[in-house]
Amino acid sequence: MERRGSILGGALLLTAASLLLRLISIGFQVFLTDRIGAAGIGLLQLISTIGILAILVGTSGVRVAAMYLSAEEFGHRRPGGVREAVSNCLQYGIVISCVAGVALFFLSDFFAQSWLRDIRAASSLRIMGLLLPFNCMCGIMTGYFTACSRIRQLVTIEIAERLLSMLITVFLLLFWAGNDLEKACCAITLGSSIGCIFDFILLYAIYRRDTRNTPLPTHDLHMRKRMIALCVPLALNDYLRAGLNTTEQLLIPYGLERYGSTASGAMASYGTIHGMVFPILMFPATLLYSVSDLLVPELSRSRAMRRQIRISDLTDKCLRMEMLFGAAVAGVLFVSAPELGLLIYKSAAVGFYLRIFAPMVLILYLDAIVDGMLKGLAQQVSCVRYNTFTSLLDVLLLLILLPRWGIAGYVCSFVLTHIINLILSVGRLLRTTGHRPKAADFLRPILCALFTMPFAMMLPVGGNALSAILLRSSYFLLMLCAMFLLSGAFLSRDYAWLKRVVLRSRKLKQRLR
Repeated sequence: MERRGSILGGALLLTAASLLLRLISIGFQVFLTDRIGAAGIGLLQLISTIGILAILVGTSGVRVAAMYLSAEEFGHRRPGGVREAVSNCLQYGIVISCVAGVALFFLSDFFAQSWLRDIRAASSLRIMGLLLPFNCMCGIMTGYFTACSRIRQLVTIEIAERLLSMLITVFLLLFWAGNDLEKACCAITLGSSIGCIFDFILLYAIYRRDTRNTPLPTHDLHMRKRMIALCVPLALNDYLRAGLNTTEQLLIPYGLERYGSTASGAMASYGTIHGMVFPILMFPATLLYSVSDLLVPELSRSRAMRRQIRISDLTDKCLRMEMLFGAAVAGVLFVSAPELGLLIYKSAAVGFYLRIFAPMVLILYLDAIVDGMLKGLAQQVSCVRYNTFTSLLDVLLLLILLPRWGIAGYVCSFVLTHIINLILSVGRLLRTTGHRPKAADFLRPILCALFTMPFAMMLPVGGNALSAILLRSSYFLLMLCAMFLLSGAFLSRDYAWLKRVVLRSRKLKQRLR
């Protein structure tokens, strides 16, 4: 049942698929922007915020619980325990998600009118409520496939699901929605939900085929207790964080209106930042999210087998490699921001905001890795405390700063709360693993990027936006790599480790063929 390989090997496969999907998604986002405009993208983002809140309530931590329990049972070589864990998680998930779906369906008018202040969102919310259980069950199956290293099958099905969703959405937009914004939002919501139904059916069919000859253990109550012990803190974390995140998102257009923007102008600014800038900003993070997902089962197995040296080694490698990667991405986005905005969305505003948020890549990307590691080390309760505190702080800052400073207030709140959350999370990770990193591991990549960026920005470029992006980015990355080597930020042992991983991944790929 389990297929073993290196973390980076699995992450490379996940990343290749995710990069393809994100490229398609950005192109699709450009198509949507042309169809419904920046204000329409803003409304769609707010609808998605309510949808994400409903999904997190519907899953109530069970996706990570399924991944964690399956990984632990794999670590102890108990295939019956894996089946028992997934079975309990599915039973728990279907009940909770149905309750959440019914609540969303009947409260859709209230959410649209009172929270989003746009009744046109109600139809989309009702569609989400009807199909919510499939979204939640799909998350459980994804957790199982990640835990047992079935990455190849998982990414193949996810690619097919994403393409199907887009095809359905485009068809509905062109032949049904027309210029009606309410129908357009319904089309996008329905296309995404139908894709999740397709995803769940295929994943569940493969799971049933693989486990049909595996008997279930008799100690069912013990597994349920373990599942609930995991789900309760995870659910509390999800409820609090999603609830506060929803409040934050709803406060942004509201606060911009109080600052002096019109309702459509505030929604357009919100849509530009969250619907256009953030997808570009987080596009390179595909690798980190892949690694983060794979770190949960890997650290769970290592923790179950008391392999402390392995845990400390993973912590060291992940933190140092992430800082190198984050510095490179932040620099590329900063020096190429204006051209990227014009090339992708034909918008100078996108490039302006992208340059403002580019330095935050260092914090956001590191937080993604640390979050995955803490989940794998069973530190969910600490995550609940940190996320709750910083989310409450963010809501407070938005209430104070947005009406006074507008977008500048949002940027200040975003930066401050994410820095505080990262400091708390990294501190917990280091205390749990016993790892003691050097300050130079964090400072050298940042200083190298700061030294290199002015030279890349002064490089004279002509022609179109694409050539300017390629020239500036290539020049910056070449200089940055040289600085990494000269400063000792990238060591010979790092190169040797990456070489071993690549060779191991090639051998694994040949065996799978």
